Amino acid sequence: MNYWEECIRTAFIDAHIVASEEQIQEVIGCVEGAHENYSMYHGHDVANKNFISDDKRALEKLKKEIADKAEWIASTKPCRACITTGTVRDAWGRDAVCYDCGGSGRVK
Repeated sequence: MNYWEECIRTAFIDAHIVASEEQIQEVIGCVEGAHENYSMYHGHDVANKNFISDDKRALEKLKKEIADKAEWIASTKPCRACITTGTVRDAWGRDAVCYDCGGSGRVK
C-alpha cells in the first residue's frame, strides 16, 4: 500500500465518507499529483536550484584568500628590515610600522 492511498482511505474512514473504489482511486491520484506539483506552485523548484549555502560561500572565499596569499608570497620576497613581521623598533624602542614594506612583511 502506498502512502497516499493509506492517507486517503484513513481520511475517508475518519470523515465517514462513503465512496466507490474508483472514486477513492481518483482522489488518491489527484492528491498525489497535487503533492508532486507543490514545489512548482510555490516556486521552490526554481528557488532551490540557485541556492548556495553560507558554508559553501565561506569555503570558496577562504580558498580564494589562501590562493591569493600563496600567489602573493610567491611573487614577493621577505622584507630584510622587519624580517616579515611588518614592525620595526624606532629610535625610542617602540614598535613602528616597517618603513620598507609598509607593514606587510614582504617586498616586491
